[in-house]
This record gives sequence, C-alpha cells and structure tokens, in this order.
Amino acid sequence: MIKAIYLNNGTCKQETIIENINKIYIDKPSLLWVDITLEKGDLSTDEIALLTDTFKFHELSVEDCLFPLYNPKVEEFDNYLFINTHGIRLKKMNMAEFDEAMYELDIFLAKNLIVTAHTEELEFIETLMHKAKVKPQIELKSMENLLYKILFTVVSNLELTMDKISDKIDILEDKVLKYPNPNIIEQILDLKKVLLSMRKITDPQKNVYSFFSRENNEYIRDSFSAYFRDITDQLNSLNKTINYNSQMISSLITIYMSSVTLKLNETMKFLSIIATIFLPILIFASYYGMNVAFPEMKIFGETGTWFFAIFLILASTFAIVIYMKKKKWF
Repeated sequence: MIKAIYLNNGTCKQETIIENINKIYIDKPSLLWVDITLEKGDLSTDEIALLTDTFKFHELSVEDCLFPLYNPKVEEFDNYLFINTHGIRLKKMNMAEFDEAMYELDIFLAKNLIVTAHTEELEFIETLMHKAKVKPQIELKSMENLLYKILFTVVSNLELTMDKISDKIDILEDKVLKYPNPNIIEQILDLKKVLLSMRKITDPQKNVYSFFSRENNEYIRDSFSAYFRDITDQLNSLNKTINYNSQMISSLITIYMSSVTLKLNETMKFLSIIATIFLPILIFASYYGMNVAFPEMKIFGETGTWFFAIFLILASTFAIVIYMKKKKWF
C-alpha cells in the first residue's frame, strides 16, 4: 500500500495512485513524502519501478527494505541517503512477545523527497501524515523538519517503552522479596531479553543520528543540526538507562535466588526444630514400646513404669525446648 502527501504552492494534497505520484515527482513539488507499507513483506512491481526508475534509488537499497537489517545504518549515494532505523510499537507490551512489537523503518532522503518504507502500518506515521494535511505550513515547512519529526518520534517511543520497563522492574523489585515464585523469575528473564533486544537496536543507532547532527551536511542545513544533536542526546540517555536497568535485572536475579534460598533455609530450620523436639518422644516410645520386661517394673511396677516413661518424654522434650530458646534458635 502506498500513500503520498506533497506540498506545492503552499497547498498540501494526498495521492495514493502510483502513476500520479510519478507525475507529481516530475513536476518537482516543494516537498514530497511517500509512505510505503510492504504487503506480506514485499514490494509490488509498480512500487519497485517507482523507487528505482522514477526516484533513481539503488537496487541494493530497495533490497534492504525487503530483508530485515539488524544493525541500523546510514548509507550515502550520489543522489540520496538511505537510513535504516528501528523502533517499538507501544501498543504491544507483552514482554514475552516483545520481538513482535519491534519494527524496522527504512527512509530514503533526497532533494525535497522523503520515502518511508515499513512492513506493517505504523500509527505514528499515520498521525504525522494527518498533522501534515491539517497544518502543512508547520509539519511540511522543510524536509529537515519532517525528517526530524519522524526520527524524534521513533526515539521518543523507545523512551516511553523504557519508562514502562523501569516501572515493571520497580514492581518486580517489591515482589521478589515478598513472593518469590517461578512466575516472577520468568518475568525477570523476559525483561532481561527485552533489554538485550533494545540494546541491539539503540546502541548502533547512535551512528545514525550523529550523522545528521554534524555540520556541513549535504542534506541537512546547519541550522537544523541542533535538532538532531538533541535526538542524539536522547539516545545516549536512553542507552544509559538500558545499562542501568540491565544491572538492576542482574541484581533482581541475585536477590531472587537469595530470597528463595532464605525461605528454603527457614523451612529446613523449622522442620529441623520439629524433628529435634520430637526426637526424645521417638527414642523413649521405641524403648518402652518393646514387648519385654523392663527393669523399671521391679521398682515402679507396671503402671508406675508407664508414668515414668511419660515423665522422661516430657522432661527431655521441655529440656530441649528450653535449650533451643537459650541458644535463640527460634
């Protein structure tokens, strides 16, 4: 599916027919933004022709749109820039299925032309296009401004995602000591995978955004370099947060294991105390439970021996309890 909005003589219009987009590009509008959603992960023949024949993009760049790139990058060609970046769809925040929430956004940047390509519809792209149609004098005032809005939104969504992950870590931190169970460690490990996935896409993206923050850039005027430096600072801050949360996850795993061990030790201590208290009962019950004539019977008689056995059991049990109390074993 393809959509395009363009600005010509101060008027913003939308187009969805490829043949008309060809004509619009030939007429050289003030700014043309073409957004392509790859259906079933593929480009149609007309879309490929538009990119390669009309816009003169290299076939390798077009091929990069079809196959996922795990390392964000910027490539310079004679007549355009190819940008590959990654982001997070905020609606899908199931940590166990976090990889499905990640998306790849490919951007072609030429003179007065921006082409965005992605495999699934992105809500923020729809929002930016709607804003551009309503207020073109603000959203489409320059190519640099539009590129900044796109890249800024990608990084901002990453930051919002990291805020949610930080909140999740705080909740788990409270639970891990009170209620350590397999479900909590499963959530912790899911978060660990999420942070690893985010680090893989955010760390290399520093090179992408720093490319636009440098001065004397052929595609970005110097007056806009400060905006892209701001995005670079955001990304650096995000990477620091990821590293901090990764350390927190490692600490949570250690705390979880310590908490489980502590509870196990408490259980074993309780069982050991019970077994020790009942030990005299077992010993004397085993001794006087034998079907033999005991020497005590000659002294106390049969009934007296029974009371004597009860006395020994109670006395030894109380003696053990008092001893444990003095040792502060419980």
